Amino acid sequence: MEDFLNNVYLGRNDAWRYVMTVFMSFVASNVGAGLILGVIIAAVLLLKGGAGALGDLSSFSGPTLLIMVAIGFSASMFFLYVGLKFIHQRDFISAVNSRGYLDWRRILRGAGTWFLIVGVLDLVSVLADPSGVRFNFGSGFWWLLILSILAFPVQASFEEIFFRGYLMQGIWSVIKRPVPLIIINSAIFSVLHWWNGATLSMSLSITVSTFIIGLVLALVTLADDGVEMAMGVHIANNLYVSVIHSSPDAGLGNLPSLMVSPSDPYTAPLTLLLASALLVLILFRGRYQDLGRIFR
Repeated sequence: MEDFLNNVYLGRNDAWRYVMTVFMSFVASNVGAGLILGVIIAAVLLLKGGAGALGDLSSFSGPTLLIMVAIGFSASMFFLYVGLKFIHQRDFISAVNSRGYLDWRRILRGAGTWFLIVGVLDLVSVLADPSGVRFNFGSGFWWLLILSILAFPVQASFEEIFFRGYLMQGIWSVIKRPVPLIIINSAIFSVLHWWNGATLSMSLSITVSTFIIGLVLALVTLADDGVEMAMGVHIANNLYVSVIHSSPDAGLGNLPSLMVSPSDPYTAPLTLLLASALLVLILFRGRYQDLGRIFR
């Protein structure tokens, strides 16, 4: 745990360096993605005949938004690399793990384990009550699959390296206590997901759910001395809730997913708690001492 967190001391940690890196990673990249979206909207207005084409802008939800996710988070990853390398003056890999190289097996293990857990729990739920589920296997599904594979590995990897790597290491340089570190990091992560819900109840549910998953991913990161397994879990989760089973009242709106059903904002956090407990038990089977080190 401390080997990974102490990577923060491999570089420079003045406050202005964090401000610049956060600004570049979020603000500059999002402005760039917004400009690209503006160009696309302008092109639609030009081709469709002026302001009368504004009704077509509803088509920018769903799969088209995934293109913006891919562009925006690719820029975010680039600026985070620039911030670590040239502003903090340390290697990018130091925000990933303490091993010095990217371990793909850990990414695949995290992704496979989470996909299996969520898939089994979801299958049980659908079999118990299939009435609210709409099944789809049209051509739109294949486009969604391709776009999701392009967008979510970049998006989820950036969020894990930024939140569970860069930011958690930065907080560690101030707070040398793992439990408050995990809670603060997860709170920041969850608050930024408030706007993903289409209604107040969904926003509350998503915020609580992301706080829970933030706690678990931070725990996994510290116990494994790196973010790779957390990256795998995050990638698999986002692929599942977009490609396999989505909800129209979640962040990406209507998607041509394999299954579509309304979200239940009240039971979702409880299901996530069960899935998270199973995840930790499976990933750290035979390694529970690594989890115990966090709470000593």
